[in-house]
Amino acid sequence: MLTLDRRTLLRAGSAAVGAAALAPTALALARAPQAGKQAQPGFYRFKLGTIEITVVSDGTLAFPAETLWGDRAEDARGLLTSTFQPSSPVGLQINTILVNTGDKLVLIDAGCGVDKFQNTNGRLLGNLASAGYAPGDIDMILFTHCHFDHLWGISDGKNASLLFPSAEFVASETEVAFWSAPDLVGKVSAKQQPLVTQANLKLASPRLRLIKAGAEVAPGVTTFDTAGHTPGHMSVHISSGREEMLLTGDVVVDTAIGFQHPEWAFGFDLDVPQATKARMAFLDRAAADKTLVGSYHLPFPGFGHVVREASGYRWLPADWQWTT
Repeated sequence: MLTLDRRTLLRAGSAAVGAAALAPTALALARAPQAGKQAQPGFYRFKLGTIEITVVSDGTLAFPAETLWGDRAEDARGLLTSTFQPSSPVGLQINTILVNTGDKLVLIDAGCGVDKFQNTNGRLLGNLASAGYAPGDIDMILFTHCHFDHLWGISDGKNASLLFPSAEFVASETEVAFWSAPDLVGKVSAKQQPLVTQANLKLASPRLRLIKAGAEVAPGVTTFDTAGHTPGHMSVHISSGREEMLLTGDVVVDTAIGFQHPEWAFGFDLDVPQATKARMAFLDRAAADKTLVGSYHLPFPGFGHVVREASGYRWLPADWQWTT
């Protein structure tokens, strides 16, 4: 058995003290600085039957609660706070949807455009490249409606030239007629930005195909009427074999208020009673049919299911799929 005398123990103790004195310097050299950046997942991809769906983010938007819910703003802030969501300002995502049917590449809505609205959006082209596509690859851009955050991304920063050289543009004839009206400025509020919208529609007009809600625009891609948010607002049904999904457009734009209180007016709805009726019908259909739902404004990538809860509904986000 090893026997340690007092002198040996003292020498060992001195060595330990010396090592401890040097330790802080060594640890300081090994400590990494904080990164200060968030991860930026720009696209998300999965299969729906034989159709490939890619969500391509255009970034985010932020508005005061008053802009989004008017007289209900204080109630909305309380509900957002109770569900652990930021309430001032209120953030919304911009999730454009790229549908690859095998012979058609269809982009549903086109985001805000670069340097046109807030500095947190205008990311579509960069994220489209990350997803493996160029603007010239897009065969069709289908607009659910013509609000700025769905339409402006088709053109450059000056609204002078189109960015998708091969794309056919498809929109509701009712929607385009409304936004193209000469007296539009007097019909909508300043926040709707009618002049810029009209400039983009004029640019698109040589390649613009007008449809009625209910039209199938590509194999498995069919529009349906959800007017009210705007006069010609359409949502989209996508199907392949036994698999299907519904895309909201702007029928519902947040995970709390729009589901728990679909009867509350949304600040950008042009016809509040009609928009409310459309919202409740959409949510009722999604809940009854248990259909997968994709949302333009819910947290990225914006897919999930709707279930009934009490007098309203609840959003159940779908799990992230790591393989396609």
